Amino acid sequence: MLKNKQKFKKGATSIYVVVIATLLFSVVTVSFIRIIINETNKTTSDELAQSAYDSALAGVEDAKVALKQYYECVDAGDALEGEDLERCNRVKDNINDGFRSIDITDQSNPLYGYCDAVSQALGRGNAGEVLIKEEYDSTINEDHIVQAYTCVTVDNSPSDYRSTLGANDTIRVIPLKTENPNGVTGIRISWYTEDDGPFNNLNYGNKNNFTSLSSGSTPTPPTLSAQIMQTAKTFTIGQFDNSSADGKTNRGTVFLVPNSPNLTSPHTHTAKDIVAKSNNHDYGRADHNEPQKINCQSGLSDSFACVASIELPDPVPNDSDTERNADTFFLVLTLPYGQPTTTFSVQLCTDEAEAGGTQGHERGDCRKTNGDSATADFKDVQIAVDSTGRANDMYSRVEARVEFRDIYFPFPEFAIQATGSDEDAIKKNFYVTDNCIKQDSSGRYVPCGTDTGPGN
Repeated sequence: MLKNKQKFKKGATSIYVVVIATLLFSVVTVSFIRIIINETNKTTSDELAQSAYDSALAGVEDAKVALKQYYECVDAGDALEGEDLERCNRVKDNINDGFRSIDITDQSNPLYGYCDAVSQALGRGNAGEVLIKEEYDSTINEDHIVQAYTCVTVDNSPSDYRSTLGANDTIRVIPLKTENPNGVTGIRISWYTEDDGPFNNLNYGNKNNFTSLSSGSTPTPPTLSAQIMQTAKTFTIGQFDNSSADGKTNRGTVFLVPNSPNLTSPHTHTAKDIVAKSNNHDYGRADHNEPQKINCQSGLSDSFACVASIELPDPVPNDSDTERNADTFFLVLTLPYGQPTTTFSVQLCTDEAEAGGTQGHERGDCRKTNGDSATADFKDVQIAVDSTGRANDMYSRVEARVEFRDIYFPFPEFAIQATGSDEDAIKKNFYVTDNCIKQDSSGRYVPCGTDTGPGN
């Protein structure tokens, strides 16, 4: 009997060991299975998200094709016939409907949120989503991934102009086209987002008001040069040289230099007399071209670090002609130091924004005292394409800006460029002096304060 009891004790120990080991292996196995399932689900979600994003991009590309055809048809005018005329009529009718549908103030419009302008213009079948791709999975006997874009809208009158400046593209000549150019009294410029660089390490690098590159580190946010170009309905080339006595000018340039934030005045306003004076290059009047210190801070407005408003003077009138010419109204935005790359937004402030004084236009946000927006939409300068794509039940939405008008025409960034070796490069000596030299009435250069006159 004793021997049997001892054998039982030894058998019980083995059973305990087996049970504990089985539980341990079960826990490990279940954990691994759970990890595999989670990773599989994550991979599937990532694949669907990327596929939905790709579907949205496909909608953008179709919008580019449709818009290209639209402008080609508009330029062709009445010179078409037959199938080409039928196709162009379909393209123009649908794209025009798409342009008209972007009226967020009138949701009763039957075309409000018109999603099918692009697909119908290209003849992509019936209204509704446009199928891009189906992947059939034979193991489950059904479609694995179904890709399509569900809604693409086109807006030729966006509320702002958006683009980027960088080392390889340091200048933008932006036509300030709008329904009523005479109602535009200011420009609001916002630049530098977290996509351009982190906000937690802003490096202004200012020295004597202008950015210093001597330290070797790139100052962020960057300095911008903003040049206003405008004319009356009729004008002469000489009217670009100087400002008139009453503060009107056809050209003015201000340098927007980022500075550390002043929370009492987060927006910076440049008055129109400063813009007008910047076109007068009088000796000894450096105050005419002082850089404008712009308060910058992270997340100031729409995720932009810097926001500045520039009040516009009236153009120089020609005889009785005082209205601004809509075809000669430009903003030339430049990245003088070529770095860092920055995203920017330009808005047109209207005369209503001035009614609020320091609470309106000068605050830099193009708003009236009651908080309502006081901006003018751009017209046929840039097209905002809003595309929604899906992959199964995963959706992705992207916005792209498209330009079909030629805004990349040659524009001089500087007066002269010297290239080549020391032997064939242009050479020039520069002198700095405390003495003032001017041209007297006889055309000779003499010390300031004297005028020898002809024959003396």
